[in-house]
Amino acid sequence: MTIRLIILVVVAGVLAVMFAVRSTAPPAGVAANQQNSFLSSDEGKSREQVALEQQTLLQRDLPGEEPPEPADLSVRVEVDPTGGKNRLYLYISEAHGYYVEDFTVVIWHKGDGDVTEPEDAALQVNHPINKFLKANETLVDCLELVKPELDKVGGDIGQTGDWEAIVERYGRARAENPVEFPPLGRDACGTGD
Repeated sequence: MTIRLIILVVVAGVLAVMFAVRSTAPPAGVAANQQNSFLSSDEGKSREQVALEQQTLLQRDLPGEEPPEPADLSVRVEVDPTGGKNRLYLYISEAHGYYVEDFTVVIWHKGDGDVTEPEDAALQVNHPINKFLKANETLVDCLELVKPELDKVGGDIGQTGDWEAIVERYGRARAENPVEFPPLGRDACGTGD
């Protein structure tokens, strides 16, 4: 038993010394190649641009003040089973024409039409959307459902009338669009910058 313990202590000591003295900087040629591969894989964007796109909207400054009335948001859901995908497209609009950002949408399967609340549904999905809705426009987003989710509702995505959605929460709102829109990367729907 003591010989095994001594061997274990020696191996641990050797590994500790090895990690302590090894250089953390990559070889000179590797750093240059990493820089070039980063720029070519991100469509020529700088590291700063990519880092800005990766921030959530709420991490960015948004000039202006909240409008006097809260945002009045509505969501329309459409089923798109084309191409073997089980996508739900969400169309979000705001009644006052405000700019609104950062949403959580609750989507549920209505079944035979008798389910009116998400809590009563066989399938309920909370879908966060880190996008913005431009003033007087409609925001389009999508969500692809997977087989284990669809198994809860009979294995089929069904028709547009089988689904309902509401905006449960939103981030900030402004009466008008900001002077400059924050950059957003592409998403699963193929929308975005």
